[in-house]
Amino acid sequence: MNADHNTDRAKPVAEGALIDSNPPASNASESTSEKPLPLANCVRWMVISEKTVACFFLLVIVSTMATHVVARYVFGSPFQWSEEVARFALIWMTFISAAFVMAEGRHIAVDMISARVGNGGKLFIECMSYVVVAASCLLLLIGGANFVWYVGKVASPALGVPKSWWYGAGMTGLLLMAVHSLVNLFQAVVSGKPIPRETHVEEEAVRLEMEQSE
Repeated sequence: MNADHNTDRAKPVAEGALIDSNPPASNASESTSEKPLPLANCVRWMVISEKTVACFFLLVIVSTMATHVVARYVFGSPFQWSEEVARFALIWMTFISAAFVMAEGRHIAVDMISARVGNGGKLFIECMSYVVVAASCLLLLIGGANFVWYVGKVASPALGVPKSWWYGAGMTGLLLMAVHSLVNLFQAVVSGKPIPRETHVEEEAVRLEMEQSE
């Protein structure tokens, strides 16, 4: 009799535990109500493409320099074009990388003001930063177009590649950074809040050290 009575009392407790283990309905509705940012898929594919191109140029640098070292110290006859190819790939990798770093919000920034204001102030500062970056990139792009066209008549000594291909890396990087800035501005204005960024351990450690020093 006692055993049956105890088991009957345990059943509602177990059923209640199973019911309580489910997530609250409010949290589930909040997670499903989160909408992706506009043009998120376009930005994602742009970043993937830029990272792929940057990785290709990095592979060219490593393989070219490794081949140059082997040819120089093993066969005693280094290639005349290897250093120029590596330099060319390094320039393009730098400016392409600056584009997707801009898209991910990983450029060096000082957030002393935005960290001390509300969401409205953060949104205003972020939008202004995108406008300044986009305007600066477009001005440099327009101003440097004539120079790139002019140096196209000069070729590099080893490869014979026109200098416009070399300086064109900067123009391409400026154009991509301007596009990413405008897209980020559009996303921030449409969503009405700052774009969420990934928090990294190093950034949190530096911020904690600065707060402790204060």
